[in-house]
Amino acid sequence: MTQDIATTTTTVGKTALFSSAASSEIERLLAKARALREQAQRDEHHVHVSLAEKQATEHAKTDQLIDYLFFNPSGGSLVDRLHMKKLCIDTLEKIVDRLDEREAIAEGKEQVHLVLKDGIAGFERASCQNEVELARIQGKIDELIDGVSILDEEFRQEKELKGEIYTAHTEDQHWGSGRRAERLTNRVQEIRREREEHFQNRMQEIYDAQKIKKGRPPPPKVHDDHGLVP
Repeated sequence: MTQDIATTTTTVGKTALFSSAASSEIERLLAKARALREQAQRDEHHVHVSLAEKQATEHAKTDQLIDYLFFNPSGGSLVDRLHMKKLCIDTLEKIVDRLDEREAIAEGKEQVHLVLKDGIAGFERASCQNEVELARIQGKIDELIDGVSILDEEFRQEKELKGEIYTAHTEDQHWGSGRRAERLTNRVQEIRREREEHFQNRMQEIYDAQKIKKGRPPPPKVHDDHGLVP
């Protein structure tokens, strides 16, 4: 009898030790998982901030070009300045993108901005209409395309005078090969189409949310027996 009690006591003690060890291991694994998740969130945040800072630097460079091309007090025409700068097609597209973005911001469309609060970088949505900036920027994309079209015509005339039928790869990829105005026109149309689609999608989301809020049930989900519908 005494031996049975001792054996039982030993078994209970081992079980308690095993449970305690298992509990400690679970807590350790949970703590490690939390630490990894927090580190991943910090890494992701750092990537977002780095990208935002890089974008801000690029915007500053592009804004300097915009000031030079359109608001230079030294006189001369936009075409003259385009001749001076000899901008490649990639840079011209960046200028179009930035002009369009600045115009959208001035119109009061919602934007995401990098902000610093108590030394911590973060992001917030903001919208603020700016009539002065809008009057200053509006129409500049059309002016740029008109100016570039003159350079395109000069490029084509020069090729004809030289008797060159074909366009070199570098001329096409780097300089736009006499089609820069066309490419810029297509680009701004695509930008504005994407923005309109985003706006319409956002309006639909708000409309659906209002219907649900008013007590109307959301539309039934498509029945899926194979796990193909997200």
